[in-house]
Amino acid sequence: MLELAAPWWLLAVPLPWLAWWWSVRLKSERFTLATVPAIRHAQADVLFNLVGNTRPHINRTPWLWIIGCVCLVLALARPQWSESAPNTYKGRDFLLALDVSGSMRAQDFDAQGRAQAKGSASAEGGRMPGAAETNGATLSRLDMLKKIVNQFLSERHGDRIGLIVFADDAYTLSPLTSDMNIVRSLLQEVRHGMAGEKTALGTAMALAVKRLQDRDAKARVLILLTDGSNTAGEIHPDAAAALAAEEGIRIYTVGIGSHQTVPFPRGPNEKPAYTEMPLDEHLLRRIAERTQGRYYAAANTTEVQRIIGDIEKLEKIDITDNALLKHTEWYWLPLSAGLTLLLVSQRRARNEVLP
Repeated sequence: MLELAAPWWLLAVPLPWLAWWWSVRLKSERFTLATVPAIRHAQADVLFNLVGNTRPHINRTPWLWIIGCVCLVLALARPQWSESAPNTYKGRDFLLALDVSGSMRAQDFDAQGRAQAKGSASAEGGRMPGAAETNGATLSRLDMLKKIVNQFLSERHGDRIGLIVFADDAYTLSPLTSDMNIVRSLLQEVRHGMAGEKTALGTAMALAVKRLQDRDAKARVLILLTDGSNTAGEIHPDAAAALAAEEGIRIYTVGIGSHQTVPFPRGPNEKPAYTEMPLDEHLLRRIAERTQGRYYAAANTTEVQRIIGDIEKLEKIDITDNALLKHTEWYWLPLSAGLTLLLVSQRRARNEVLP
């Protein structure tokens, strides 16, 4: 199938003819002004007739030049021949729901992705010293979430992945796609507060059900990565879990966080506040059990291998990808034709001798 990779260049097709027409008009105006004699010459009529006889020759339409320029414009539009063929392979459909609410700023993990060890209360205000005061580097819950997802994506081959982010509301960041480069690129753009500060857990689950319900029921999976506290939205997580169970969608819940007192950042020039922001593990377990999934506590990145191992046991389906597989560039054809016509036009212009 012949198609153009940059069809907007076709808007420039009339420009060569318009440029020639405008130049002829300017020459005509200059010629008219030049025929008004300031001083009468004895042979003025003969000279006028001589110049008048050359005008049709000069204003002749340069078709070779115009067509050559049009060919160059077509080359810029990049004509290409695309060959399409169905590509069938085994895989599953995954949606990843990522919690980006304000509570995901809590710094539960050290630089190696391990949950911080619980310390003792200090003398000043009962604060709990964390990794920020001992090892000097911490990871927020969202940072840990992104590490888990990156590791999960590196193990996906032949599956289709989609991303949902949620906080005050839920949004589809990426539809189901087999292009892991696009998914990884969008994952890098995920940041705190991009969808609000609260946690609409049930709304995110309902959106995932809507995105998966028209897929094959044998391989529909939602991986829900959150700290498990539902604080927003009109849909309760239990109601969303019942809906997912009716649609045959398995939900694997991944709890990101800990039950200890952890540092919570307040500002660039302020020390973090120490508070308890515990996981709602009971809710996450209930969701997983209702949908025949499983709950995982992400205490470290090695937990991801358990998730991957369990998911690999699920049944795969035949996925047909009708995307174009091969593109053959043909821009060189109009480019060669255009350059040839312009060279011929230039040679003819040099060989012409005015009377």
